[in-house]
Amino acid sequence: MAVLTAPGSWGMLYPGGDPPEASAGVSTKLQAVRHQFGWSQARLIAELRVRARAVGIELGSDASLKTEISRHENGRVEPEADWRRLYRLVYGRTDEELGFHATQPETRGEAAEELTARLAASRGLSPGDVRLMQRQVDQIRRLDRQLGGPAVLEQLRALISTMTELMAYSLRPQVRESLAAVVADAGALAGWQALDIGAVGQAWRHYELAKSAAREVGNAALLAHAMGEQSVALLDLGQVPMAVDLIREAQAIADGRGPRLLGAWLHAAEAEAHASCGNDGDCRHALDAATAMLPPDTSDPALPYIFLSEPHLARWRGNCFAKIGDGTAIDDLTAALRGMDSSFVRAEASLRCDLAHALIICGELDEAQRHARKARQLAMRIGSVRQRRRIERLASISVS
Repeated sequence: MAVLTAPGSWGMLYPGGDPPEASAGVSTKLQAVRHQFGWSQARLIAELRVRARAVGIELGSDASLKTEISRHENGRVEPEADWRRLYRLVYGRTDEELGFHATQPETRGEAAEELTARLAASRGLSPGDVRLMQRQVDQIRRLDRQLGGPAVLEQLRALISTMTELMAYSLRPQVRESLAAVVADAGALAGWQALDIGAVGQAWRHYELAKSAAREVGNAALLAHAMGEQSVALLDLGQVPMAVDLIREAQAIADGRGPRLLGAWLHAAEAEAHASCGNDGDCRHALDAATAMLPPDTSDPALPYIFLSEPHLARWRGNCFAKIGDGTAIDDLTAALRGMDSSFVRAEASLRCDLAHALIICGELDEAQRHARKARQLAMRIGSVRQRRRIERLASISVS
């Protein structure tokens, strides 16, 4: 047996010793999140400074920041509003996920004034305003590919909050339905970003919001897409049969009403679910269906949330083959890596992780280590907790 954790191989991923999670006791949610990201306090301070400059918050010296962070992380001091905002911007987590106490509820008089203001705001919403919000979602989607979830998730959550409030108080059906479609798109995007930073509970809530909004507008494609992405959350939780059932339900919803590109994407998602439990036959059948359905032109303006060109499908196929132990995954993944857009940083991290997995199966440990190291660098760059965890799990894999 050749084991990847052998001296001189996998240990090189952590030249300083054990992974960050192996360090001593965690006292608060805030500290636990930093450890999940694998960040030292120095890295956190650097990230805080970037976000602080962007929003106009002044910070003190590194020494004072380190002291303040320690006080927050050990629970001695509750972070003030500016600190909470910076932590949310840096990590992409909610106040609840960071362990911050809830703010005081508004009084009855304040609630009445707030209701009146929200009704007025919703009444003034125009179709052009809704289109502007859709453009904001599309811009966040583009930034997400390069910068990762932590950099944009707080912004997207704020936009979703604004849109859902406007929806709740909108009395004009046409505007409300248009807004619901944008909320469905944004909710699914936020769910994917939350999954990437390791916040599965937050992701689930975003997907449920996306599904609810898609049902309100009656958009089968948006609903099926949200369900397909939500199945990934189930896979991350080890709930493979539930994930397969959810994807098949999404396929039934989209059948005959959704574009071929969506059908191909759903079949590829189904293949990944089958591969996760080693179901070789069903996995290959679903991949064949995805290949057959993939249209020649994979750029569909009606589906801005789906990226599934031939290189992307090759990457997905390689991911599945690696999971079921098929060494031919290397060919698909290598081809996908050559054709990958360098702006898809998270996708490259995932692809290299898949390639490392496939190379381990074939016993090519040195090459596997090279791709795993690069994948880890990319994951650390964009704050992808999910990809870091995938890379670390490779250390336990052994091959004949």
